[in-house]
Amino acid sequence: MKGFLKRLSDVIAWFGFIYSASFWIAFLMVEIGVSGEAVFSVVKYIYPPYPYIFFVAFGLYPCCALINYLMGGSLRLLPWKDIEQIGKH
Repeated sequence: MKGFLKRLSDVIAWFGFIYSASFWIAFLMVEIGVSGEAVFSVVKYIYPPYPYIFFVAFGLYPCCALINYLMGGSLRLLPWKDIEQIGKH
């Protein structure tokens, strides 16, 4: 896969990974008691309201992986691995 589709696959893979990981990091910070205006402002402005938060927590990463699978033939669960490296050992 070359060109535009490879770059789009990279963006989708990293977006799904980073957005979901940042949600879990912010959630853990709130749960362990890290209080601060910065954490709460990030959670309040970046993440969607309550009914949609479950999609971000559990559905966004698999959806991005599925889009990459349909587009390029690979799930790209680890976005730092190239598509060409996934099939080779």
